[in-house]
Amino acid sequence: MLASGRVRRPRNRYGGLPVLRGLSVGLCYYSTIAYASSMLPPDVVAIAYRYPLKIPVAYDPGSKTATIGVGLDGVRATVAVVDTSEATYQVKLFEERVLPTKVSANPSDWVIALIPSGYGVKSGAAYPSGLVVTMAGVYPLASAPSLYPRVKVTTLSPSGCTVEPSEFMVVKTSASLQTRPIDDNYLSNLRLVNSKVIGSSDSFLKDYKGVVMIKEEYSS
Repeated sequence: MLASGRVRRPRNRYGGLPVLRGLSVGLCYYSTIAYASSMLPPDVVAIAYRYPLKIPVAYDPGSKTATIGVGLDGVRATVAVVDTSEATYQVKLFEERVLPTKVSANPSDWVIALIPSGYGVKSGAAYPSGLVVTMAGVYPLASAPSLYPRVKVTTLSPSGCTVEPSEFMVVKTSASLQTRPIDDNYLSNLRLVNSKVIGSSDSFLKDYKGVVMIKEEYSS
């Protein structure tokens, strides 16, 4: 008993509070790994997310005509023709069409077709300022809404455009889940055990409402 009346508590021989902090960090790390691993079935080591449909866009420079969606009879798609040859882009066409369909376009125009489960692109002139094509409209890159799927025309991409969300795969490692671009060589060494159509109810697509993809599950 101390003179003040306080009881001296025995100190932890391992350092007291720092040990508790270290234990908490360790438990949190373990919990994160356990949670990430639990997001895949035990026998699944990788999953791939792909668009069910790729919309073909064929272009004839002689007639300046793009033919969209051959073989996808009856599918309804949003079609955009955008001229990016000047300092400000011009939307020459933006409407819903029943595939297959033909549109007039110059060689420098972008022709983009979008549906919730796929897309098609004919590349056009580079556009440094960037733009975004969604199923709701065409927007400047800096003020585009978070609508998916969408095609971003930007010089930051080697091909001049990117699709969001892109097709991707999730690989289970010993410590976590890693998201990577799809590597078909890697997946070819695994066994496909399940394939189903999925939407934003899936944890990996929760930020992409409206998008429909095929989820492929692989085991070793």
